[in-house]
Amino acid sequence: MLHYVALTTGSCGNCYIFYDGKTSFIVDVGVTWKKLSTELEMHDIPLSSLSAVFLTHVHPDHAKGVGVVQRKTGLPVFVSSVCMRDGKTEMERLKMEKKGVFPFSYGDSISVGDFSVVPFRTSHDSPGSSGYFIDHREGRIFLMTDTGRIPEEAWNYARVSDVEFIESNYDENMLENGPYPVWLKNRVRGEYGHLSNEDAINFASDTSRHGDQIYFIHVSENNNDTSLIKEAIVRRIPSGIFCKACERGEMFEGFLGD
Repeated sequence: MLHYVALTTGSCGNCYIFYDGKTSFIVDVGVTWKKLSTELEMHDIPLSSLSAVFLTHVHPDHAKGVGVVQRKTGLPVFVSSVCMRDGKTEMERLKMEKKGVFPFSYGDSISVGDFSVVPFRTSHDSPGSSGYFIDHREGRIFLMTDTGRIPEEAWNYARVSDVEFIESNYDENMLENGPYPVWLKNRVRGEYGHLSNEDAINFASDTSRHGDQIYFIHVSENNNDTSLIKEAIVRRIPSGIFCKACERGEMFEGFLGD
């Protein structure tokens, strides 16, 4: 059985853990070592099972704890080769240890125990940002956050996944009428920004199947409200599909398989 835990999601931090009873790995470390280690124990995931860290990108809300995790555990950290090449300044700020960072190419299949982790390109203002397709005999998981556009390969990965984590960052009306200056509004809704509720719901509607689990993540504190996502879910997503609009900073967990 696959066990997944989201320790937190949103601009306050992002961290996802995947565990199959033997092997676990982390996607993003936007939390402190204390929180990570405490929650692993609380959710019965042995620290000794941790085998790898994958980063979607190197913005602090996704990676601020990665340097400490490297030093505490010696875990390999996987980032895209583009991030490795063009994100050196950000990696230095995060105090990442270069010798423990391993670059991948998009489309590679990276084995972590019985997991196969396949990265795909996303569109964000952080060099070499990535989403992940996670394949396991117990099920398939799709994770896409912090992207201004949905890449073509994401559709194929999501359509065969049992669990989808999909960014639903902003409501277009709230963003347009909100307090952000114009340049920041344009950054959020631009090609290298974030996905709107409409983008996320349309994507989920087109890729989900009966019995799927869908989590709408990375919801903006200033430009969104989970009630709007929930209303859209009722209108657009068929019954028989579990959906959750995740509050900023919310922790949640789930299971997949027998």
